[in-house]
Amino acid sequence: MLKRLTIFILVACLVTISTILIVKTSHKENNSKQEFYIIGTIHSMHFNPDNHYTIIDLQNQISKLNPDLVCGEITPEAFNQAMEGYFPPEAAFLAQMSSAMNYRFVPVDWRLDYATQSKAEKDFPPSIKEKITSFGNANFATFNPSNYESAYDFFHSTLNLHIVDSLYEKIICTDSIADLAQGSWHERNKKIVENGLRTAKNAHRVVFVFGSDHIPQIQRQLKKLGIEAQVPERLFTPSNNLKVPEKVLTRWKRNLENLKLIRDKKIPTTENNYQKVINSKRIQDLELAIQKSS
Repeated sequence: MLKRLTIFILVACLVTISTILIVKTSHKENNSKQEFYIIGTIHSMHFNPDNHYTIIDLQNQISKLNPDLVCGEITPEAFNQAMEGYFPPEAAFLAQMSSAMNYRFVPVDWRLDYATQSKAEKDFPPSIKEKITSFGNANFATFNPSNYESAYDFFHSTLNLHIVDSLYEKIICTDSIADLAQGSWHERNKKIVENGLRTAKNAHRVVFVFGSDHIPQIQRQLKKLGIEAQVPERLFTPSNNLKVPEKVLTRWKRNLENLKLIRDKKIPTTENNYQKVINSKRIQDLELAIQKSS
């Protein structure tokens, strides 16, 4: 009896180990077939032609990569809902253009609740603020975007990404209160990657499109999972074109109206969403996007 039990346990262990190895090998093989890229956006700055990185330039950059899947800066629960306009206009733009550009758009962002973040902002340590100011004066003041043909080159340069990453890793994220005030930076980017990979199984080429500050952290979170994500060089020639298709304007206008309804408490919403809208500039950002792109 004891001998049979021993044999059974040994066989069970071998089966378990074999299963783990098969899963790991399958995951590795699947990753080897996939390509991952990260493109940084500049939010409202896309609507200033002087930056030579318009929202149409962003579209052209993504088009050159020919992705199967675009992971964008909208939370899944806000996608196609009243709070969609709270997120950067370029994210809804990329969602709306997915059919025309032949990729699948997936909302993968994650946000900390307003109450926790706002309390942390009020309690932000003065010593950390001083370090941030000192760091900024030493590292950003002499780094001029006008030295580049496009703001894309500036924000995706190795030097800028290193400086931004150092700001977060060596100053902000070393303090728990400062990190919460920044929206729980590590947790947010971890969730972004998790949400993206959850839907990327059958995609050959995956592109994460987020604010440029996210680039180093998303790249690091992917690397922890054995994925080497590339930050592509600029593939477009700056066009200074700001005009978007009418269907995008329609979506932005719908999002703008929804934010105003939330602000005025004319549609049901959570206290968290209400506070986020009234304590932000999202309505103004959408108005600017619509005005400049019409």
